[in-house]
Amino acid sequence: MSIAIRIKDCIDNYEKYVAIMATLPDKELAIKLDLVHIQSEIAYKTNNTGSLELLEIWRTQIIDARIYKMDNNIPDASNEIEEAIADIETFVSKTEDRQEILNDFSNPVNQSRPKVQQQQNNDSQLSLF
Repeated sequence: MSIAIRIKDCIDNYEKYVAIMATLPDKELAIKLDLVHIQSEIAYKTNNTGSLELLEIWRTQIIDARIYKMDNNIPDASNEIEEAIADIETFVSKTEDRQEILNDFSNPVNQSRPKVQQQQNNDSQLSLF
């Protein structure tokens, strides 16, 4: 993709990209900003004006995303790996709970039941009548 097309894309989708970047953690945005600054220095030294223009747009988008994130208290997007781990932990926990319930039913604890006293056939008492 040529630099001119990338610049046009960044300008046309400016708000969309800012909104997407606003969901990233601030630490990640800071790293992106540092990388853009490093790349800008290299582009300046090599007199690459097209790249400088694109990098300036990216820099502005990152800064706007950080400001937008802070002003609107936008939470960080959760990491897909962290979500998968949380799902696995939930599944394992539920499986353990179910297994515990099954074990309780398959191995019932012998509870002492009160014995019902049966009336004994006592013929000796009947013989009195």
